[in-house]
Amino acid sequence: MADLNNGSLNTTMDPTLPVSDAHGVEDNSFIRYSIVACFAVILCLFGMIGNGIVFWMLVFKMKRNKYTVYILNLAIADFIHLLFVAIVMLLMVDQILNLSRPSYETLISLEIIYDFGYGAGMFFLTAISVERCLSVLFPIWHKCYRPKHLSTIICIYMWVFAGIVSLVDNLVCPPMSFNEGTKECTAVQIFSSILTFAIFIPLMLFSSFTLIYVIMTTSIKCRPPKIYVAIVVTVLVFLISVAPIRLLWLLLYFKLLRTGSHTLTFFFASIFCTVFNSSANPFIYFFVGWQRKERLGCTIRKALGRVFKEDDTEQTSEYDGNTTITSIH
Repeated sequence: MADLNNGSLNTTMDPTLPVSDAHGVEDNSFIRYSIVACFAVILCLFGMIGNGIVFWMLVFKMKRNKYTVYILNLAIADFIHLLFVAIVMLLMVDQILNLSRPSYETLISLEIIYDFGYGAGMFFLTAISVERCLSVLFPIWHKCYRPKHLSTIICIYMWVFAGIVSLVDNLVCPPMSFNEGTKECTAVQIFSSILTFAIFIPLMLFSSFTLIYVIMTTSIKCRPPKIYVAIVVTVLVFLISVAPIRLLWLLLYFKLLRTGSHTLTFFFASIFCTVFNSSANPFIYFFVGWQRKERLGCTIRKALGRVFKEDDTEQTSEYDGNTTITSIH
């Protein structure tokens, strides 16, 4: 959930963090942490480039449809998350090397924004997987009676909801409350856990299993749309990389898991997991839509077009490899 790293940012950027002093190196581990943080920044840059390409293609190069609206918003959310994680990592390196500590207000603001991007990304991923599942379970309703601007409306509500959740997580349960386990913070943790493990993850699992069933039972001649595969793989990456870390932070809060001196290592592990999740999506889209016979330099647009096309309105020209996407509206 959006509070995946709640308490971790401010509680790790404190005087216990290894730093260099005026007389030399106090703890050689500051070198390792600096390298790890810089590596996280590099991964964030790759992810931002990938999500930026997806954004550019969907806005300027491809005709938008009910599915690309979700993908576009997901790319924006992932970009926001990666950008502010990179900023946090650079601030940590600056603190480790130069003893300059950001203000409490700065850290809270950064955490609110990157939690906001992370939460919104999870909501959009759930929304697109559920909608694709509904298109399989209720094809007549989805094709004939689905509201025309449903995707846009849902995305607006998801942005607002992600903002509210992030503000509640970080303002009602700040670092001190997280460490002390106050009643207010406990209520927030329980609410976030229910939201994650009782609502959004089950919806992802049910939708993914439905799509997997369709993929496995569809004949080769009537191959299902590539977006089915893209959604399943994207959800799988989320469940593998993020859900376990979210559960571990929950166990840590309720004192069911002790990290001791390894808290900072655990913090970096959670950062890398969320960064990997937000960075992987553009590459998943590309490899799902890529065909070996095409040159790499000219295949990005075609690969994304194959993944995000509306299968019920698509017309494909085999002789030149061009895909024409028409609107159902």
